[in-house]
This record gives sequence, C-alpha cells and structure tokens, in this order.
Amino acid sequence: MYPTQYNQNYPSQQRLTNLPVGAVATMGLVGGLLGGIVTAARDMREVRAGSMARAEVAGDVLKEAVGTGLATAVGTAAGGLVFRNGALALATMAAVGIGTKYLYDGLVSAAKDAKKTAAAPVKVTNKKA
Repeated sequence: MYPTQYNQNYPSQQRLTNLPVGAVATMGLVGGLLGGIVTAARDMREVRAGSMARAEVAGDVLKEAVGTGLATAVGTAAGGLVFRNGALALATMAAVGIGTKYLYDGLVSAAKDAKKTAAAPVKVTNKKA
C-alpha cells in the first residue's frame, strides 16, 4: 500500500459542491471575450458613420464584455448544479444566462439614467404665482 498525498477524510472543494469551478471561470472568460468581440464589431460601423466616438466604443465594449461574461458564468454554474449533461443543462444555461444578462442590462441602464439625471442642470425660476 502506497501512502497518498491527500487525506481522504477531508473532501476537496469539488467534492463538496460537485461543480467544476475552473470550468465556470473559463466559460465566463470565453463569454466575456466573445461578447466584447461582437460589440466591437457592431460599434465599428457606428464609429465609421460618425455617430459614436471611440471612447464610447471602449466603454460599450467593456460593459458588454462584463455582462456577457457574467451571464455565461452564472448560466454555466446553474446548468452544472441542476443537470450534469445533456439538453436540459444547455436549456438551463440559456435561460439563466438570458435572465442574468437582462438583469445586468437593466441595472446598468438604470445607473446610466440616474447619472444623467444627476448631471442635468436644474432650472431655477423666481416667478411668484
């Protein structure tokens, strides 16, 4: 009998959760990369048309990359927790990913609207009724 390096009495993190954390992180990075690439390709046309500045493109690409990466990671985690393989896992990943991206876009647009409202000048009138 050979001595083992790991004590079998203490389960590893993967055994406790049964979720491959490295796969979730990798899927999140790939999703973020693809989301950024797609957004950059879309926004290049608007830069050439003159309707969008390059600084706006950089912000938009970053926002979309974070959103799609987060949605992909959360969808992967949900699919891995509920089902280990098959069509149900893919359906779960898609549904949770869409919901996460929808929530993220809503929060980002609400924050952008609040920033515009706070930055808008306030008109002060001294008219008496």
